[in-house]
Amino acid sequence: VDEDVPLFNPKGGYGSFVLPAVLMLILQQTLVLGIGLSAGTTREENPLGALVPVGDKRYESSFAIVFGKALVYFMIYAVMGAWLVAAVPRLLHFPQLATWQSLLTIMLPYTLACIFFGIVVSCLVKYRENVMLIMVFVSVPLLFLTGISWPQNNIPSWLQGVSWLFPSTFGARAYVRMNSMGATLYDVLTEYRILWIQTGAYFLLAVAVYRYQILRARRYAKDRLLFLKRNREARTLNS
Repeated sequence: VDEDVPLFNPKGGYGSFVLPAVLMLILQQTLVLGIGLSAGTTREENPLGALVPVGDKRYESSFAIVFGKALVYFMIYAVMGAWLVAAVPRLLHFPQLATWQSLLTIMLPYTLACIFFGIVVSCLVKYRENVMLIMVFVSVPLLFLTGISWPQNNIPSWLQGVSWLFPSTFGARAYVRMNSMGATLYDVLTEYRILWIQTGAYFLLAVAVYRYQILRARRYAKDRLLFLKRNREARTLNS
């Protein structure tokens, strides 16, 4: 008996083209949310409100901080990513035309790009609640900017330029084309290369941002100590 299986059909195969993109977006958003919550908690627990502790030798190298954080997040999301892109589509009976080797090839730079992007965003988070508001606000626009649920040609050029800043744009496009449309790695080579470029760019930016945070925390600590010293001297003279 012949059976029609709709592939990449907006009318008959909603789950084959939109929901896989949502899974990729979930991976990015939960990563950014988790990293941002961690950064907000660190600031709230630090008496100086800094992102890094002052006087701890383990936090003197921005490269070591970024690399260590990324390694921890990658070990966690290697499992989460495998669950989202391999197990969930199978459980929901989505089309799966890509091999696990092809998915691994795409997921490696995508996960790393999301991690370093999340670290950069976390440096802007002052309170835990801020990152939750940001993620809720941008999640739906980011889904449209992928060009999966909305025709890419109908997206204004300046918005397409904005979409290049987010790993989900190219990760979702590559994943849907490979897993739902049967594309090969050669067919998504542009997205694959851009994901690696984003990985390198956000890694360097994360290192630079954390270096700034280290210097800022030291300067604030020195200013605080100088302020307390002057107040002590003033009280001594008045007494």
